[in-house]
Amino acid sequence: MKSIIKLTGIIVILTSLTITAQNHVPVVTNVTFEERTDGSFIVDIHYDVSDADNDTMTVTMQVSTDAGQTWNFSSSSIAGDVGSGIISGTGKHIVWAFGAEHPQFFSDQVKVKIEADDNVDSTVCPGIPTVTYGGKIYHTVQIGDQCWLRENLDIGTMITSSSGDQTDNGIIEKYCYDNYTSNCEIYGGLYQWDETMQYVTTEGAKGICPSGWHIPTIAEYQTLNNTVGGSGNALKSIGEGSGDGAGTNTSGFSALLGGYRYFNYGGDFLYLGAYTGFWSSTVYGSDAYEVSLHYNNNNVSFNYKIKGDGFSIRCIKN
Repeated sequence: MKSIIKLTGIIVILTSLTITAQNHVPVVTNVTFEERTDGSFIVDIHYDVSDADNDTMTVTMQVSTDAGQTWNFSSSSIAGDVGSGIISGTGKHIVWAFGAEHPQFFSDQVKVKIEADDNVDSTVCPGIPTVTYGGKIYHTVQIGDQCWLRENLDIGTMITSSSGDQTDNGIIEKYCYDNYTSNCEIYGGLYQWDETMQYVTTEGAKGICPSGWHIPTIAEYQTLNNTVGGSGNALKSIGEGSGDGAGTNTSGFSALLGGYRYFNYGGDFLYLGAYTGFWSSTVYGSDAYEVSLHYNNNNVSFNYKIKGDGFSIRCIKN
């Protein structure tokens, strides 16, 4: 699960990889990130962390200097409450010798990602912890009687929004939000319905999902909704949404508000961080049903949309 806290131009992302009804989610709060004023160029990161099961956690840190497009900036000069064996407590402290590691460096595009993993994963589908498809590893999550991929599908060749519609050319094509491949890596691809279904209109068709998986029907999404008690927040990752729409991810579905591509007006990308929609395989006249989540409420919405819109894809096990 993911919690995003903006601190003076820096986004700190807190993740827990384990979400389960039996195992409690570690909660990280009160994060601060500041440079010392004594000229030492040392950065202090403070946070509180609590795990109701008293599991020990592994805390790691990654850094981006291009607003999250890549996460390969070195942060090896860190010490304190980082690494394995971290226990619940307040006032956790990571010290980063930033100036010594990166002298004369400055960027206003720095993002820091801190991951806290309690190393317990009992929510995976029995016998199927991961699925490798198109060179990418997807994790699974069991929610009630359904087995889902935990990440949005990211398969195919990226085409830019200005390229127009995805076409029946024997190649799976995807849009990436704002035409950045990094957004596909984070949020998955955006697909028009015909591309999603590979021009097969049968409900529950495999479409572009891996073998043994399929595009969910609207009835299967309704079952998911019933399983989580109609709570959109239970489907959203921690840090996605705010106020009445703040994600809790108690289901493990780990939805991100990745926006969508609007068919009209030149294929604009809209609502990153505020909305996400998932195609179903169920048609409604000349349109098709999608399921959406929003940043400011707890609703799970079921709507029919133009098949030319670009939405995210989640696959469900046959």
